[in-house]
Amino acid sequence: MPMVALFAAEGLEAQALRRLLSLKETLDGPWIIHQGSLGRYPVVLVETGVGKVAASAAVAYAKVRFNPAQAFWVGVAGALNPTLKTMDLILAQDAVQYDVDITAFGRAPGELATGERFIPADAGLTSKVLRTAQAMGLPIQLGRIASADRFLAHRGEAEEVRRVFAADAVEMEGAAALWTARRLGLPMALLRAITDQAGSEAPIAFETFLERASERLAQLISQVLSS
Repeated sequence: MPMVALFAAEGLEAQALRRLLSLKETLDGPWIIHQGSLGRYPVVLVETGVGKVAASAAVAYAKVRFNPAQAFWVGVAGALNPTLKTMDLILAQDAVQYDVDITAFGRAPGELATGERFIPADAGLTSKVLRTAQAMGLPIQLGRIASADRFLAHRGEAEEVRRVFAADAVEMEGAAALWTARRLGLPMALLRAITDQAGSEAPIAFETFLERASERLAQLISQVLSS
C-alpha cells in the first residue's frame, strides 16, 4: 500500500502518535523518524522541530526519501476564533504565513512573492478527517490557520491577526508545510488541537494541555488510517 507520512513539531505531540500507532522502529536520518504500520498503511512519523523552516525542510526530505502518497500535519495551536475551546480540533481549509510582509511592494499582508496568500489543504484528505472526527463525536471546525516563526503570546497581537487574516487559530509550522507539500505534489491535511486562547496566558495553557491534546489527535489519526 502507498505510504503515509505524519509530521509533528513537538516531541510530546509525536510521542502520543508513536505510542497509539505502535510506531516502534526508529530510522536513521537528519530528523527523528519513526516507522510502522496502521491497518493497511505503512507509516512514517517525522519529528520536525519548531518553526517554518524546519517544517518545510522536513516535508521536502520526507517526500524525497519516502515518496508518501498522502500526509497529515498534526499538533496543537492557540485559538483566535472565540468559539474554539480548549481541546477542540481545528482542521485547516487553508493557512497563511502571517509574518510575511512585502506590502511595501504592493502585496497584501501574508502574500508571498509567488502571489500565493492562503494555501489550501488537500480537499480529499480534509474531508476524510472531518467525516471521521464527526463520526467519533469529536468537536471539530473547519477554518483558517495562521503560521509564523514566533509564539503569539499577546492578546492584542492575536486579535490583529484574527482581524487581518480572518484566521481561526495560530501556530508555527502549518502554512509553510502546506506550501511545500503543494509544490511537491504531496496531498496534505493540517489538523490542530486547541490548547489555549492565543494571548497572555498562552504559554501556561500550552504546557498544561499539550499531552492531552496530542492524545486526542493521535486517536483521530488512528481512526482515519484504519477506516
